Order: sequence, then structure tokens, then C-alpha cells
Amino acid sequence: MVMVEMEEVLVKLTDRMQIKRDHGVSLLQSLLDNAGNVQRQEVWSVGVEHVKKLISSEEWESRHGGFCAAKVLVLWDEEATFANELVPEALLHLQDPEPGVRLAVGECLYALGKKQDSALYLQCIKDCVLQCIEDGFDGERGMGDETGQNGEKSFQDKLDHVQHNSNHASTGGGLSDIHQRAKAGRYLETSVKALQRLLDGCGDSFSVHVTPQLWQLLLKALQHQNRFVRETGFLCISSLCQVSPLEVLKESGELISNGLTLGLSDNWSQVRFAASISTRTFMQRTQQFNPIFYPIILPAMCLNRYYGAEGLRLYSQDSWQMLMGSTGRDEVAKSVNNFLDYYVAHASAENRLVREAACHCIAELLVKIDPERINPLISQVLAALMGCFKDSSWAVRDAACSALGKAITGFAQEVRCFLPALFDLLFAHLADNVGSVRENSAFTLGSAMRSYQEEAIDKVILALEQLLPMAKHQVDKPCCCDGAKHRSPCSSTIHTKWHDPLSKLDSDFRTTSAIALVVASKGNGDDDQGFAREIEPWESSDGGIYLLRELSAVAPSKATKFLPVLVELAQSSGYVKYHNLMETLFRLLPSIAQNLGKRNFKPYLELFIDPLFQALTCGQRLSESASSYCISKLCTFIGPNIFKARLNSSQLAIMESSSFVVATISAPGTGTEMKESQSGEDAGM
Repeated sequence: MVMVEMEEVLVKLTDRMQIKRDHGVSLLQSLLDNAGNVQRQEVWSVGVEHVKKLISSEEWESRHGGFCAAKVLVLWDEEATFANELVPEALLHLQDPEPGVRLAVGECLYALGKKQDSALYLQCIKDCVLQCIEDGFDGERGMGDETGQNGEKSFQDKLDHVQHNSNHASTGGGLSDIHQRAKAGRYLETSVKALQRLLDGCGDSFSVHVTPQLWQLLLKALQHQNRFVRETGFLCISSLCQVSPLEVLKESGELISNGLTLGLSDNWSQVRFAASISTRTFMQRTQQFNPIFYPIILPAMCLNRYYGAEGLRLYSQDSWQMLMGSTGRDEVAKSVNNFLDYYVAHASAENRLVREAACHCIAELLVKIDPERINPLISQVLAALMGCFKDSSWAVRDAACSALGKAITGFAQEVRCFLPALFDLLFAHLADNVGSVRENSAFTLGSAMRSYQEEAIDKVILALEQLLPMAKHQVDKPCCCDGAKHRSPCSSTIHTKWHDPLSKLDSDFRTTSAIALVVASKGNGDDDQGFAREIEPWESSDGGIYLLRELSAVAPSKATKFLPVLVELAQSSGYVKYHNLMETLFRLLPSIAQNLGKRNFKPYLELFIDPLFQALTCGQRLSESASSYCISKLCTFIGPNIFKARLNSSQLAIMESSSFVVATISAPGTGTEMKESQSGEDAGM
């Protein structure tokens, strides 16, 4: 029965489908694990005989299956006879034309590292693998010559040395042909991977072979133009950190730290993740003396705690907690100049995820570090954030806006000289294409009103007078669908042009109006705010509603006069995005009403009732949800009896029959607190 299954294994190892070859390897492993001693020896002997034929086959699928099976057989080779015969074959195929075969050879080197006790063999394997890596860097160097540069032995000489010591005559015969096909970098990734697997297999026994020269060779891979080579290089660095003596790590620590920082700042998320793995290993191995590397490596580690790729972000947060514990904030404070310089530099990075993370990190420093340490660099920080506030990515604009709000709160006097330009940006982004940016811009202006009082409040009132009624200018092109039935974005609204209301505005407001700033930027190409398309009037009103909520919290007496405008917005339907605007209005109206007080709001209550109940039955779930929330909150705020007395019979029936309208309903995120993608506490500082 066992031999029947062994025949099945041998058939699967040559199959053209990798999933079947992998199944054959698993079946072979199962047979060896479960067979008795006699049967195991028989299975092993048959397997070795066939694997020797497979690894010299002309079909790459057979070679791949052969080397995968060889890894299993080597680990069961008690006398190491097959291991000795496999060494030259494995080294020969380190430069096999098929990448899958080369990766399978790397797995064989892992098994050989586990089993090989001879220091001579280990040295020869290491030298051959390193020569492959060097050939990958230097292209044709050493190919066809007896010696390489500096009198080093060529790859062929080292392979012949291994063959001589193992008394095994190689039958490959095609090594020179393989060398001719090996152009610069073609085999570099798999050669580095093979070294990694050899390190994993040898473990601590490899430590005697670790030298600064080996580190320098691998660190070259970290700067390679191919991102896959860089990724594999960092994973190999992680394995090398595990087996390197502490003296070597300390001697090359600064060089290693600079290489790791380079990977932690890479443009590709996969490379950053591999560098993060290496960094954790390096920092754990060097706990006795790693504080000397903190100024180099910690800023990059800290930034990745906010990186957009979730796996990398969570891994970086775990690493920070694991390595820094409760001392993270103190270590950041010691080198705050390094951190701020790093964040400011990466606020203009090519990768938008990096720019966004840099803004979050700057915001964290502004809140958690002693202001006296940040004051000397506040001008540089604000310039970077204001540049990000014009970014083409809305997520970067959103993060920059949040950070600017923290700067205004914590450094009011230092920010004052930037106020004119900052107000221009904030008012402009009240009409941003993205609702989140509009809301954050209003919240930041709320922080400005709290910090600068009348100076900011007067500007906000002037802006509201122009922004809030803008939706009344909304004129859509003929649309293919009705607003209440709009299921997908309509192309007719993407580039909507509308009558320029600037001709009716006071000239004094042109420098701060959101509309004036955006139209000016569209006209001359300067001060681009990063908008993806022409703004629409309803977006200005939407931002104005957010801003009115902030004003009602800071200066309620000055916000009351804008209630008639809100009523006009609620009653002015007829455009596609009307329900989007109503969703915002009805989410915020309860907060505005509470800020203004019952006495000021009650005279306008009846004017909102018809729009509220129309939205409650409009067919759009977001608008219905916002209106039901608003009705419930207003009913509680004004008083159920007073509220119901203002309803007609049909409205009262709708309210009493609706399962959504409950006086105790609460909706998260409707207060004045600004949402953040990740708090500093969650990120671990």
C-alpha cells in the first residue's frame, strides 16, 4: 500500500500544475512520518533514486518537483549521504533559468543547513551563494574568467571545489551556458532568498561566518532599483540579525540603522513591511546598546504607525509598543528635532500615503511634546502643513487640516503671522469636493475662533454671509435621473459650471472668500487647492453649515441671524445634490439649536418641519436617517408636547408610525469633535 502511494507521489512531482506538485511533496512527507522504520527506509531510497533523475531533467516542472522533494528527503537522511550528493546539484541550479526552481533550491539549502555539520561544506555553500549575489550586482563579472576582481575565485572554481570534496561528478554540464544567460540582477532576488533560507537553516552555527563584509554586501541589495530585490534583501537582513554576534551588530550598527531607515522610508509598502520586520529583529537583538541608534531609526518607525497600509500600520504599532514600552514619548522628546525634520521632509514625499502619515505624525508631536522644544521649528512645520493642505489627495488635505487645528490650539501666538494665508486656505476648503475636508476645515476655523476671538469671528461671519446661501445658485445641467432616484454618479454634474456670484460680492471679501480663491486659482494656475473638479455651489453651503455649527458654539448670539438662511436652504430643492445638503443640515441642526438655546431657535422650528418630514419619506436612506435623528433630537430638546403641537395630522401619523423616530436616538460623530484616522494613544506613543 505504501509503495502504491509512493508511485502516486512520483507522478505528482512531475505534474505541470504546481498545486499537484505541492500535494505530492505533502504526501511524501506524510509517508515518511507515518511509515515504520523498514518501510520508511524503502520509501526514502526510492524517493532519492527518482529525485536524482528529476533534478537533472530538461523539464523545469520536474526539476522544481525534484528539489521540493529533496528538501523532505534531506531532513530524513541520517547518514548525510544524499545531502553530500545534493550540495553541488543545488549550487548548480542556483542560477536555473526558471525562478520557481531557484526558490526550491533555496528551500534545499535550508534543509542542508539543518543537516550539514561540516564547516568546510558550509563555507563552500556560503561562498557560492555570495558569489551568485555578487554576480547579480556586477553583471558579467567573473563569467568566463578563472578569477574575479581582487583575485577572488570565480563561481565555477568554488563549485568545482565543492564537487571535488563531495566526490560527486556533476552531470549538469551547462553551467557556462547559465552564466551567459545571467545578466545583471536576473538572479539576484532568488540568490538573496537562498542566502536567507541558508541562514534560517544553519541558525546560530552560521555566526562564525558573519563578517562586516557580508553585511556590506547585503546592504547593497537594500538600495537596488528592483523593489523585489529590496524586499528580499530586508527579509534576509532579518535572518542575518538573528545569527550575527552582538559585536558585529554593534560594529556595523550605524550602517545597518541607515539601511533599515532607507527601507522604512521606501516608496513601496511591501518593502516598508520587510524593513519593519528587519528593524524589529535588529532592535530586539541590540537592546543593550540600541539607544545610540534611536535618532536614526525611530523617526521612520514612528511615521509608519500612521501609514495607510493596514498591515504595516498595525505591525509598526506593535513594534513600537514592544520595543519602546512606556518610554516612547521621552525618547521622541530627546530627539524631537530629528523627528520634525524627518516628518517635514516626508510631507512632500512622492507617495500620498507617506504625506498623509507625516501630517498625522506632526499633529501628534504638536499635542504630545513640550511646546518649547517645537517652537524653534514651528514656521517650518506650518509651511509643510499648508503645502499639504493644497495636496491633490483629499486624505492628505484632511490630515493636514487636522494638524493645523492642533497647531492653532497649541501655538496660537506663533501661528498668528500665518493667519492671512491660513484663513484663505481654510475658507477655500469649506467648498472642497470632499465632505470630510469641509467638516475638518470648519472645525479648524472653530479652533481659530476660540484662540483669536473677535479677530477670527468677524472673518467667519463675513465668510458665512457669502458661503451659506450659495446653494440657491445651484443650476444643474439636464440630468438623466431624478435626484431622489439617483443611484450612481451622474456625468452631467462632474464639470458643472455656474454663474459666477463674485460680481455681487463686496471687493473686500474677495481675498478671503472661498469662491474668490478657488476661481482665482482656476484662472491663473496659482494657489491650486487640489480640487479634483470645479466646485459646486451646494458644496459651499455644505461647508457653511459646518462652519455655522462652530460659530454657534463660540458666539451663539452672532449665529442666530443665519437661521433664516438655513430655512431657505431647506426649502430650496430642485437640484440633484439637494438631499446630500439636507443630510448635513439635519445632522447638525440639533447641535446648532442646542448651542443657540430654545428662546432663539423656537421661532424657526415650524419652518423646518415640512422639509424634515419630506426628507423622512424621500426614499434616500442617508437623508431619511439624518431627518429621523433630527426630529428625535428636536423633539427632546423642545419638548415632545410642544413639538407635536406644531405637526399636522399626516406628519403626526408619520412620526408615530416611524420606527426610526425615537426620542432617545443618538448618532455617533455628530458633535463638534474632529474625527481622526488614528489617535496617538492608539498608535502607541
